[in-house]
Amino acid sequence: MTNEPNPDGVLRRTLLKAGAVTAGALGMLPSATASGRAKESQTDETTRSESAQSQKGYVITVEGVTDRERFMNEYLPVAGETIVAHGGEALVLSFNPTVLDGEWGHDVTSVLEFPSVQAAREWYADDALQEVRPIRHETTAYSNKIVTSQYSPEDSA
Repeated sequence: MTNEPNPDGVLRRTLLKAGAVTAGALGMLPSATASGRAKESQTDETTRSESAQSQKGYVITVEGVTDRERFMNEYLPVAGETIVAHGGEALVLSFNPTVLDGEWGHDVTSVLEFPSVQAAREWYADDALQEVRPIRHETTAYSNKIVTSQYSPEDSA
């Protein structure tokens, strides 16, 4: 056993600490955990319309990391800071998920939550994040990101 810190744990603590510092500075308190989020009831068309415009945005990423040290030390700290700066948080950051069905050869899987799809897009366009984008490209064989909105039953209607 070595005395080196687990890089996955270090990254998670860094992202959580950045989120906690920002939330504390803004006087925000978490209203619920990721697994126990409160559901809002919507009773009229105006509320539904407002809700659709303010749905949370999610960025889902899978990456094939080829240079883990640079990815962890040069790209992820900046990405973490910019996520927090845009009101986001990392709901999932996994380097070794359990595969339930099929094959999963990705080195990093993440799900980021933002206050809105627009906030997620603004995060991706952030100048600081764009500055380290070449590092992400240099340290990965591939990097796939999508942005989507929160699911709402009205989406199926």
